Amino acid sequence: MLGSRGHQQEYLLPMPIRHLRSLCCSATLGGLLVASTPAFAGPAPTSTEKPAGAANAAKGQKRSIALDMNVQQFSLANGLRVYVLEDHSTPTFAMHLVYDVGSRDEEANRTGFAHLFEHMMFKGSKNVPDGGHFKHVLGVGGEMNASTAYDYTNYYNVLPSHYLDMGLWLEADRMRSLEVTDKNFENQRSAVKEEKAMRVDNVPYTNAIQEFFAKIWKGSGYGHPPIGSLADLDAAQTKDVQAFFSKYYVPNNAVLVLVGDVTFDEVKQKVEKYMGEIPRGPDKPKLSDVVVERNAPLEVRSEDPLARTPVYLIGWRTVPEDHPDRFAIDLLGNVLLSGESSRITKILKDQKQLALGSQFLPLNMRSAGLVAAIVLPVEGASFDAIKQIVKDEVAKARKQGVTAKELQKAVNQQLMDTVATLATNRGRAFAIGFGVTQNNDPKRVLTELERFQAVTVKDIKRVANEYFTDNWVMLEIVPKK
Repeated sequence: MLGSRGHQQEYLLPMPIRHLRSLCCSATLGGLLVASTPAFAGPAPTSTEKPAGAANAAKGQKRSIALDMNVQQFSLANGLRVYVLEDHSTPTFAMHLVYDVGSRDEEANRTGFAHLFEHMMFKGSKNVPDGGHFKHVLGVGGEMNASTAYDYTNYYNVLPSHYLDMGLWLEADRMRSLEVTDKNFENQRSAVKEEKAMRVDNVPYTNAIQEFFAKIWKGSGYGHPPIGSLADLDAAQTKDVQAFFSKYYVPNNAVLVLVGDVTFDEVKQKVEKYMGEIPRGPDKPKLSDVVVERNAPLEVRSEDPLARTPVYLIGWRTVPEDHPDRFAIDLLGNVLLSGESSRITKILKDQKQLALGSQFLPLNMRSAGLVAAIVLPVEGASFDAIKQIVKDEVAKARKQGVTAKELQKAVNQQLMDTVATLATNRGRAFAIGFGVTQNNDPKRVLTELERFQAVTVKDIKRVANEYFTDNWVMLEIVPKK
């Protein structure tokens, strides 16, 4: 991920967008329309009555909520899909350009290309010199960034609203005429090596975790980390990099999203002006299905010369991001593993004092999924003792399920995270671009909300028995002596 104030990158695991279910009052959150109404009508409260929320809770009443984003859409003849959400509350806009290419699309022995282009895309094009993108955007007080994931690559700019022409011109010029030269390729290949040394090779635990994920999805496009292999980059030639760009960085493989102080008519006219003549590229080839073996456990022990204390990872292979069971799986993972008050964390940290803390890690990709927790044990705590507690609590969930209160809390946590995401132009632009690229649904963040709301305690118990089995995946990272 590029730093908005410099050419840095940080690798973030693809995380699900969490969602909003209920608010206690009507509001307009930028372009997000929120209207909350009681499910059952009741008498107006008097001074002697309990607050309305308490009364509704006591009667088992729920509040329904209607959410919408007034997203408008058009497409160019070259296949570029454009989505616009007007929000004139502040004189700024966010522009995301999402390319439907990630590390999963890379060929064997040619990994790391999607991430490489995070660097290459800023090395200049026909009318923009090397570093010119930074100069233009940062020079007017804007911000910018980029990220590579397994399934997509995202570039964004946040600009004052009167710089719409500049933003579109910058993105159009590098889509049309990126400078893929021997010099630029060699320069950025060296930059990737330096970055890997700094952010992966010299960071405790990182290599072990990336290699572990590669083993989980071995044999598929997810079987290597997004940063790729340096050996593959060393073996690559400039013509290979150019071919990758020509294949994927084309208008018909991209989604452009603008959210903020812009108008649909102006965006439509100017996108046509700057991007309408960029030639259409080849259609993206269909990827083979990812076959995940969930019936075989995977246990790995890794010695890390940089680690000072052990770290444990325990998880389960699950389902792709759009699978119907994914929503119940995420909520069960939340109940068991997410936060200080989750079942397993509370036992490990507070009751048994075996862990200093844990981090919930749901990974939802287009064709595969994982629910896991990373546990930091206290000194002397054995992995076997921690595994036994996890095993016992998961067995309880399979036998007894979860309570309605636990389920509601998990849903609420999903919802409040999404409030924060949708509170900014940048957050909404990313949500729209992600939804279109992954699911062809610009309002995916809202349709997922309905699917989280529909999960029942019966669903939770069913997925606990189907997916949270003894065929788990476990990684034990210990300091190398």
